[in-house]
Amino acid sequence: MTALRDWAATVRILEPVRTAAPGEAAEQTVDAAALRAGAERQRIALDLHDDVAPLLFAMASRIRRALDENTDEPDAAQLLATLRTLADEVQHTQDSLRAVIRDCAPADPAEAVPAAAQRDVDAFTERTGVVGHLLVQGRPRNLPAAVERVALNCLRQALVNVDQHADASLAVITLAYRTDRFCLVVQDDGLGLPAGFEPRAVPVEGHHWGFTSMAEQVERLGGSVLLRRIDEGGTQLRVELPVPR
Repeated sequence: MTALRDWAATVRILEPVRTAAPGEAAEQTVDAAALRAGAERQRIALDLHDDVAPLLFAMASRIRRALDENTDEPDAAQLLATLRTLADEVQHTQDSLRAVIRDCAPADPAEAVPAAAQRDVDAFTERTGVVGHLLVQGRPRNLPAAVERVALNCLRQALVNVDQHADASLAVITLAYRTDRFCLVVQDDGLGLPAGFEPRAVPVEGHHWGFTSMAEQVERLGGSVLLRRIDEGGTQLRVELPVPR
């Protein structure tokens, strides 16, 4: 457990540090504050998109329906003028909101998967009280949509597993960008896997659904999943996904 804490403090990933291979991007540290800023921008954009935008759309729709229903009323001229003005204002607000959401979208690869992962890690820490550290190795780049989606799904399932089974106080999440692959490593300082535990491809007695789903998604993309107990205590999940050059 102490080793994991020391490792998190030195911002290293769960494998030996090595020199970049020919053609591979050199090591790059992604500032944690920048990740959190990107994560917050994503959270704001999602909240605006999910909560405010539908409300404005519904308001505009109701106003247009009222306009359509009152066009034949002889004493409705003032009402119609007011409704038209209100409809224009709501439409303008909706257009402005779309612009805000667009501006909040990731502008840099480091604001894509790393920022989304930071958002998930922060939510996990807030929900569980387990300290989460996100580390990024290599030069972030835009990943294929399928790889991005599966990687984040695996991260979320791994954090659920830590919450439900690990009894941990610390979880370290590493995103490693390699020349031909993307690696996700989630390690905790909890109880570790039970003796004799073997991850199963097919769920048994209501268990292992999370791992089964994760493995199927990863293997569908030609990747691999490794779940193992760590000698000093805790569990490590390692996901590797191929990324076309």
